[in-house]
This record gives sequence, structure tokens and C-alpha cells, in this order.
Amino acid sequence: MAFCLLVVVINFNPILSCSAETCKETQWLVIGKSWVEISGTTNINQFHCLSVNYEGEDTMMENYPQGAENPSFSGEIFMKATGFDCHNSMMTRDFAKTLKANKFPEISIRFIELKKSSSHENGLFGKVEITLAGKSNVYTVSCIVKEEGENHKHLEGSRTFLFSDFGLQPPQKLFGTIKVRDEVSVDFHLKLKKCNT
Repeated sequence: MAFCLLVVVINFNPILSCSAETCKETQWLVIGKSWVEISGTTNINQFHCLSVNYEGEDTMMENYPQGAENPSFSGEIFMKATGFDCHNSMMTRDFAKTLKANKFPEISIRFIELKKSSSHENGLFGKVEITLAGKSNVYTVSCIVKEEGENHKHLEGSRTFLFSDFGLQPPQKLFGTIKVRDEVSVDFHLKLKKCNT
């Protein structure tokens, strides 16, 4: 089971059926301090590819359905497939090639609905849809949301997946002598700022 920590660009797409009469909604901007890291292992060592140049233009929605004690979150973020630095120029190039960045320039993470978790005071549990190289898969995910002052929150989590889930071959370098394993982890840290109403 996955534990939540996350980062990508969000183009809000309402998920919950909720009218003004039955639901209280708060909109949160995902600011530029947010980040996403994709990590994995090779037959030699580990690698970490960190998102860079995130501009912070996406939003998340916090919903309080009528009669509910706890809120749920939904929203979607988008990142550039070429916007990852793997701290090695060859690996960074191979990683973008693996993601088919020329054909599919964006990666999206859509939070279908995150609800209060009974196992952690600040925990959220729900489903997330990851779209990579033109293919989408839905995964369960658990996250933590932290209050950082009256108008700021920090949503964090992680989820493992396989390159092969998206029909991709893990990158190789040095003529195939260094091979990346199929399983990778996506860690996200979303810094949220309450939008002006």
C-alpha cells in the first residue's frame, strides 16, 4: 500500500457532485515551491529525478459535503515530461526519452478523491490517476496533509508503480550495461495556498 507525499501541475477538474446548497468548497493554489521526485534503482545504484521549473498554476479543491465532519480533496496537477533533473546528464536524457517526452510532453496526476483516513490523524486515503506517455492508470494512495498557518497546507505522499504499467521500457545507459529496474516511486510534496475569494 502506498504512503502519500506529491508534486505536479494541476488543471482543476471537479470530481465530487456538490452544489452550493449542499457543499462548502475551498480552493487551494498549488504554489511553485511544490515538487515531485521519481526514484528507482539500477543494477548498480539508485537514481532520483526531481521536477524542476514548476510554476505553480494548478489548484486543489477541499470539499465539505453537508453533514460531513471531515473534508475531501480533489484536483489535478501537470508536469513537463522534460522537466526532471536526474543529476546525471545522460540519465536525464534517457529518462525523458523513456517517458516519450517528445510525443507526450505532459505528465498528470489526478486526485480523484482523498478522504479522511481512520489510521492517521492527518491522513487522507483515496485514489489517484497517473497519466504517463499517453496511458492512464488508477492507484490507491494514502497521504498526509499538514496545516502550515491559516492559509497554507502541505499535502505529501508517495506511490510506487511500474514502467511496464504504462507500456514503457526502463531506461538504459552505457550501451545497456546499466539497467533501470521496472519499479519506481513517485514522491510528491504539494505546497497549497488558499485562493482569495
